[in-house]
Amino acid sequence: MVFQIKNIKYALALMLLGGTYACNELDIPPINVVQDKDAFTDAGMQAYMAALYSRMPIEDFKYSAQEGTEGFDTWNNIATPALNTGENANRNNGGFVNPARGYWKSGYQVIRNANYLIRELPKYAPSLTQPKVDKWIAEARFVRAFTYFALAKRYGGVPITEDVQSLDGTTLESLQIPRSSEQQIYDFILADLDFVMATMPEASEQSGRVNKNIAAAFKSRVALTAGSIARYANPFVKDGIMLCGIPKEKANDYFKAAFQAAKSIEGKYSLYMKKWSASDKISTADNYADLFLDNASPETIFAKGYSYPEAVHSFDAVYAPPHMTSTYGDRFNPTLDYVELFDGLPKNAKGQLKTTDEKGNYIVYDYVEQLFENCEPRLRGTVLLPGQPIKGVRTDLRRGTLVETVDPSVPIPKFIPEDMTSGYNSNAFYNSNVKQSGTWNNQTPIVLSNGQSINPSGLDGPTSANNATITGFHGRKWLMPNLAPAATALHRSNQSWIEMRYAEVLLNRAEAALELHQNGVTEVDGVALLNDAFENINQIRNRGGAVLLKTAAELSSAPALAPGTGVGGYVLAPTRGLQLVRIERRKELAFENKLWWDMLRWRTADAEVNARIWRKCNPFLFAKGAVAESSDYVKGKYIFDCRFEERSSRFTIATKNYYEAIPGGELIANPKLVQNEQY
Repeated sequence: MVFQIKNIKYALALMLLGGTYACNELDIPPINVVQDKDAFTDAGMQAYMAALYSRMPIEDFKYSAQEGTEGFDTWNNIATPALNTGENANRNNGGFVNPARGYWKSGYQVIRNANYLIRELPKYAPSLTQPKVDKWIAEARFVRAFTYFALAKRYGGVPITEDVQSLDGTTLESLQIPRSSEQQIYDFILADLDFVMATMPEASEQSGRVNKNIAAAFKSRVALTAGSIARYANPFVKDGIMLCGIPKEKANDYFKAAFQAAKSIEGKYSLYMKKWSASDKISTADNYADLFLDNASPETIFAKGYSYPEAVHSFDAVYAPPHMTSTYGDRFNPTLDYVELFDGLPKNAKGQLKTTDEKGNYIVYDYVEQLFENCEPRLRGTVLLPGQPIKGVRTDLRRGTLVETVDPSVPIPKFIPEDMTSGYNSNAFYNSNVKQSGTWNNQTPIVLSNGQSINPSGLDGPTSANNATITGFHGRKWLMPNLAPAATALHRSNQSWIEMRYAEVLLNRAEAALELHQNGVTEVDGVALLNDAFENINQIRNRGGAVLLKTAAELSSAPALAPGTGVGGYVLAPTRGLQLVRIERRKELAFENKLWWDMLRWRTADAEVNARIWRKCNPFLFAKGAVAESSDYVKGKYIFDCRFEERSSRFTIATKNYYEAIPGGELIANPKLVQNEQY
């Protein structure tokens, strides 16, 4: 279901939606600009609903911690929470990127507009008909629930209001509402969603509008979050109210609600499998990439649409590899830590990519693609690997070139010892035998003995000055493969943002089922929870071309792998089974603005990201025997050096970041508000 923002009728929307919550300076629209009798008509309601949906806090291509109004609707997305989680890295940000942008005032404006419709629309039921009124009220309650969830996951308990506040006949003090408990806000959200599920049909009135199944999918996300907070968060109690945190005894109740909501839409959606093949890894990789670009995908539950030229974003210009854009590029650099989560790669005992032999010498590969050619297809559908074709060209990744006097048959010890941050210039062999470049687009060519000239570094990096990619990879997910490099410019992208898809619902269901099973509840509504979690994880893994779990016993309550002891050991979890579920979420949902909130609800962020340096993979070409087949593809032997990212940028997430600070202006306007801990 794709909501097309190009269809918004802004004129009427602006006239209708001017109010604001009383904790802010009141901004009441002029009287009689639009009368309710004109707004609450069939035509007027289309504009009212379009305006409500347009202001939902969807963390899409225009969501950024760098600029914009409260983090939403910005033109570039260079600074996103994914920089904190190890999904992504870029040269602009060398440390923690605080996503807190004080989303509060705009949220309460949306809530006020929803409340106004809920209060006033029933008066017009005789002319509009009761079924229409009921559906529109349910839609308003969905938008209200979505907005309250955006507030709750940032602040914990916030003021709840179902009234349309104004100063008419009231005192300012009476409008100042204290914070409710975090449990109360989640229960309020879930009650709204239950109303929507009970009221709405399975078909939406228009594409991109809510229906029963969309509400159920969202409920699975909300209830899963509440369950995690109850299980893992430390409470913050003030004046007898648990403003942050939920009583631990409530955890199973919320996990059960999440499971049931996810289960209720079984058969209503399906995983995208249009190109999937059990025998063709490239086709399966393309299938995964395509699901984010196909507006007819059976996996898409709720999406925000864009359309060129009237409603666009700049994802491709900001995130495409540099030689595939006409402007920006190169800010989409998946880390080696993320890449190493995938199957089909050679790994050492630590679970890290193995590119050296038992003697510590580099393994030599016959061509740049060889190291990754057996990888899990979902990796190739998510990340652009060395030599991978897209946009009619190839991803050209190379940190440097070994001069022709260096024979690939002679062993080369690792340049920098494992787990050290030293620069390559500390290695004498490297200084004498490796040519490199500080830029991707102005390189001094190497002339080979065959007369060909090649770049010492790839056109897409990584370079010695840490531009282009800083990790040795670029991202593929969301990129438009048919947008030619010359047309890849700012404000030209129009792919839809998928806010909810069925894969997330299956992952929500599996996690909720396992949380219940490992905490004393083995069955819900006749469904054996452990086996259900096993089957749903394997659905996701099968579509991605990953190695399937053999038995449900693998989702065990045994201790999780510790960091450095196996694949995904850095993904913290209380048990091995939950660790596998969390790894699967990272692989499947990366770059979708979900994992930051996952790490917060699990309360693992501060321990997992503590003076953390993300890792990278540097390809190096042997000039000896190399042949340039095109400007962006040199056929020849390669070695790969896995190391800490060369800037040695350290990332740390403080415990206070589990909640944001309530904006100072709100505390002044409403003395009844209590600030969160550590602020």
